[in-house]
Amino acid sequence: MTPFEWLLAVCIAVMTLALVSGLVLILRTRDVITKAVISDLIFYSMVCIFLTWTLTNATSIGYEVALLAAIAGGVLPTLSMARIISRGRR
Repeated sequence: MTPFEWLLAVCIAVMTLALVSGLVLILRTRDVITKAVISDLIFYSMVCIFLTWTLTNATSIGYEVALLAAIAGGVLPTLSMARIISRGRR
């Protein structure tokens, strides 16, 4: 393994720790707003792990996953989190 691959492996390990700690927090908390925010953390950490992995492993859909994550991860969670925080009021 090259030093760059070692660095990426360490980055993936740190992101995995953040993902697991977010999962534990979701399971332990009862606050709906906290669950909504942490669900974004989990989504973005999964996307970051995949995109970091694609830096050293050739894949044909890496660019498409990044675009889909930007669309689905940017617009939809913002709208749903606003509905959760306002408790459905308009």
